[in-house]
Amino acid sequence: MLDKKTSHSKYTCRYNPRHPLAQQVISQIDKLELRPQDIVKVMGYPIKHTIPACDRLRHVLSSEKLGLDGSYIDGCFTADQFLEKLCSVLDMNYQKFSDDIAQIKYALAHYSHPQLQYSLQADVDFTFGVSSNWLSRWGASLSTRVYLPSGFGKLNEAERKAIIKENIHEHYRQYEGNVPYDGMIKGYHLTIERNNEVIDRVKYRLPNSTSA
Repeated sequence: MLDKKTSHSKYTCRYNPRHPLAQQVISQIDKLELRPQDIVKVMGYPIKHTIPACDRLRHVLSSEKLGLDGSYIDGCFTADQFLEKLCSVLDMNYQKFSDDIAQIKYALAHYSHPQLQYSLQADVDFTFGVSSNWLSRWGASLSTRVYLPSGFGKLNEAERKAIIKENIHEHYRQYEGNVPYDGMIKGYHLTIERNNEVIDRVKYRLPNSTSA
C-alpha cells in the first residue's frame, strides 16, 4: 500500500496513485511542473480531445492496474502504448518498469476474468487527395472515434445504450455529419473485444434515425 499522506503539488493533486510506478510518474510530473493538458498535448492527443485524454491520464495514474486491465480505452493508444508514450514524454525509461508491468499482466491473465473492451466509431467514406500523407490520414481517422467514459464496461446495458446514443448525437452534431477530407458519416458501430479479439460488433444508424 502507498502512503496516503503523500502530498503533491497543484500539478498532481488530482491523482491518487495506487501503484508504485504511478507514484514515480507523479513525482516526475511534479518535478517537471507539467499540467495534464500539457502532457496529453505532447503525447499527441488532438486539442478537441484534451478533456477525455486528461481523464484517461488521471484514471491510469489512479488505477491499481495502471489501466492495463482495459478499464479505459480510446482510439489513440492501447494500454501499453499509453504508458510507453507517457514515460517518453516525461523522460522516463519505460523498459525500467517492464518487470512491474509484466507482473500486472500476469495477474490479470491468471487471477482475474478478462474484461470486455468497447470502442465506438463513425463509419466514414473519406476523399483523400494524392497529396494527403499518412499523418493527415491518421489525423482524419482520429475524428471518427467516439470517446466512451471511464468505467463504461462496468455499467449495465441500459446505461451503456443511453451513453452510446448521447455520444453519437454529440459526435454527429460536432462534425455536422462530415469529418475532415470530405468524410461523410454513414453510421456508427460499437466494437466489443476480449483479449484483443473481436467478439461482437453492433451497428447504429445516424442520429436522425430511430435506430440510434
